[in-house]
Amino acid sequence: MAKSANVRSLESLREFRVALIKFIDKAKRAISTSDSEVSHMKIWIESNQPTHWIRQIRKGEELLNQAKSELFRATLSQPDNPRGPTDQVRLVRRRKEEIEFAKKKLEQTKRWSRTYERSANEYRGSISPLSSSLDGSALKAVAIIERSISTLEQYLSTVAPSLEQKTSTTTSTSPSISRKGEEETEQNENEHANRNSPINESNQSPDVPMEPDE
Repeated sequence: MAKSANVRSLESLREFRVALIKFIDKAKRAISTSDSEVSHMKIWIESNQPTHWIRQIRKGEELLNQAKSELFRATLSQPDNPRGPTDQVRLVRRRKEEIEFAKKKLEQTKRWSRTYERSANEYRGSISPLSSSLDGSALKAVAIIERSISTLEQYLSTVAPSLEQKTSTTTSTSPSISRKGEEETEQNENEHANRNSPINESNQSPDVPMEPDE
């Protein structure tokens, strides 16, 4: 059995339609921005960072070879120095530490990349129902509201002239009813006047002339 719609304000229905469209647009833009940030972070952690630390390792190895060469030359140039080339020794140690630091960062980046991939998959799984709803049921709701508004507008456009015609007919009929009432009132007054009038002359006794006394 069809249920009647309890629509109290067509304007409120129009406002709700506009608000729903704005919400869908803002939600889609927010999801798009979030997806873009996730993609950029994925590229950064899976490509940019590993490339950076690999480059740092190679650069550190080159600098380490240079430091070792300087240490070797310093050792040959100071054979009688009991302390040895301390500056070159410290430089070699520092270059080795730099290489170890870059290698640790590369390993951490690989772990973060795997962890981030799992988190990104969880995010996509969580956001997918909302995205599907915005593209599916939300847009269907907008279409239903638009059809409802159109139907109500058509209904009101057909009902309004009928009400005006009915009002016009009632207005034109009212004077006739008033005239009819006045005629009935006048007829009743005439009947009442006839009942209260003197006896008809045809029913009166004729005057009999009296004979004069002789």
